[in-house]
Amino acid sequence: MGEALPAVAAEGGGDDPARIDYLFRTVLSRRPSDRERGLLTEARARQRAVYAQAPEAAVRAIRVGESSPKNVAPPAETAAWTILANLVLNLDETVNRN
Repeated sequence: MGEALPAVAAEGGGDDPARIDYLFRTVLSRRPSDRERGLLTEARARQRAVYAQAPEAAVRAIRVGESSPKNVAPPAETAAWTILANLVLNLDETVNRN
């Protein structure tokens, strides 16, 4: 999941709302509703704050799994986007696609 930020940063646009839209479209093939976008924006802000206070936790979070971070952004930013990607990937709508 450490791959989330490079794709979102490279292809998602220049700001967080565009990147959230890109992440949502990539996973669910649709744009997020205003409510969903708002929830993801709040989650991103919370995760940034958490990892800004605990940079060692950010480094640990992005080193889980087989892929390694691409150093596109600081570990706290990469970790925050990784959490956002996990949120979208674990939505019921994602898991239970027909």
